Formats: sequence, structure tokens, C-alpha cells
Amino acid sequence: MVSHPVPELTVELSVIVTSYESPQTLRKCLESLTSQPEAGEIWVADCSAVNPETILGPLFPGVRFLHFDAVRSVPALRWAAYFETRGDLIGAVEGRTIPSPRWCAEVIDAHRRFPDSPAIGGPVDVASRATAADLGLYFCEYGLFLPPGDDAEVPAISGANLSYKRAALEEARDMLQAGEWETLLHTRWLRSGRTLRSGRATVVFENTMTAEVALRQRFHYGRGYAADRVRGRALPIRLLFGLGTAALPALLVSRLAAAAARSGRGRDFLRALPWTLVLCVAWSLGEFTGYLSGPPRRARIF
Repeated sequence: MVSHPVPELTVELSVIVTSYESPQTLRKCLESLTSQPEAGEIWVADCSAVNPETILGPLFPGVRFLHFDAVRSVPALRWAAYFETRGDLIGAVEGRTIPSPRWCAEVIDAHRRFPDSPAIGGPVDVASRATAADLGLYFCEYGLFLPPGDDAEVPAISGANLSYKRAALEEARDMLQAGEWETLLHTRWLRSGRTLRSGRATVVFENTMTAEVALRQRFHYGRGYAADRVRGRALPIRLLFGLGTAALPALLVSRLAAAAARSGRGRDFLRALPWTLVLCVAWSLGEFTGYLSGPPRRARIF
């Protein structure tokens, strides 16, 4: 009997780019994505003061823009765009990152090789011309997701470089409709025995924030993270969590230093150390506030 090869499963990749006040890097991001034929559709979800479609729309006629006049959080933007997509796979990046030339192909390949993983992330690199302040923010945000990327089970993946199977997202539609951060979604999957994976699809981070904005970002995102951790918990438990933040800056810096050393970025880390420490303190103060006072009353994005 003559055997015939089984045809490769055909999938369509929808890519979502969340964007806020970063038109220059957003343009670079779209230049990369639109040059990759594996991107079945590209959506930009944005809540900047000026709709980027007015400038970038004519340059990228195939890209669809979803603009909101009111400020929304990153996950609220991402999931709003998700409900407009049609792909079997959903890739998600931020408008201040530039995907590698083979990002789309590597995302699709990873999901074909690991059909049981609902979410697969990838490493985040940094622009070669980054200043010490840029590096400090880079390590604080992405220090646990440095290149090179390896195929492995991981406890977390970066919100700036991730991808999902649509079927898995549909199972968690309640969280998407509530605008929950991806960390809560991932935690649900991990607790149910499912696995997250990292892959080789890389994005490059280019900082567009001033030092003042970066400090505010670290504080408010730390506050939101803490508020989610203790949601529904009694005040004594929240106080215990809050007291633990006193040791958090040292713990964060040591953890990031170890990750930088493993990836061969020790010299960059030392160059950025003062900024990294200050930004970790801002995050820790945010966590302290979140444990005691809960989330801010309005959405924040940076």
C-alpha cells in the first residue's frame, strides 16, 4: 500500500498591536508585520489623543485600526480588538516593539509543534542605541524574558510578545469581556494543569517614555498587579502582603541581575542599575498601595 503524506494543518494568524502615544515605533512595528505574508490580518487597538490611523492608515492600507477616545488599559484594548479578529491563532505585541522578520512564521510554527499549550510567548530584546534609563525600564519590564528564546515550559510569558489559540481564548471569554490582564488568564490555565511555553519569536523594545512617565508607569502597574493578587481578600491578609513589599526592591533587583547574567547582559545591567533600582522601588510602592487601597479608580495606560 502506498502511503500519502498528511497535509500540514492550515491556520490563519491574526495580529493585535496595542498602541498608546508611540507613533514612531508603531510605524516600525507595522512595517515589520506587513512585510510578513503569514499575518492574515493586523489590528491596531489604540487610545492615544490623536488617532494614529490619520497618519499611518494611508501607509498601511491593509491594517485595521480600532481607536478609542477614552483611555483604556492594555488588556481592554487587546481584547476589544480580539473580538474583531477571525484567525485560528492570535498574536499580540505592543506598539513600542518591533517584531523580528520571521515573527509570524515562528509563532505559527510554535503552535503547530505544541498543540496543547493555550499560550506561547517569546523573548523581548532591546534597541542597540538604548540609554541607561531605557535599559533600566527594559530590565524592569522584560528582564525575565530576555533572549535567546528557547522552547520550554515557563511559569510566565511577557504581555509584549505573546500568542494564543482562539479556542483557548473562547473558553476564557468571561475574563476577556471583563478586560482582565493576561496574567490572571494565564494563572487560570496554570491552575487547571495547562502549560505556558516560550518560543523563538522575538520582538525588540524601543522606549518612548520619559523617566517621569516610566516611574509613574511602574507605580501604577505595580498597584494594579497587587490589587489583582488580593482581590476579595480580607484586610489582615492585604496588610501582610503590604508589609512584605519592604523587601521587594532588593528581591526584584537580585532576580533581574541573575536573569541578565544568564543571558549575557551583565554589563548592560550594571550600566542600568541605578535606574533599575529606582524603578523597582516605584513598583514596590505601587504594590504597597494596591494591597492596601486596591486598584485606581480609572484605567491607566503608558
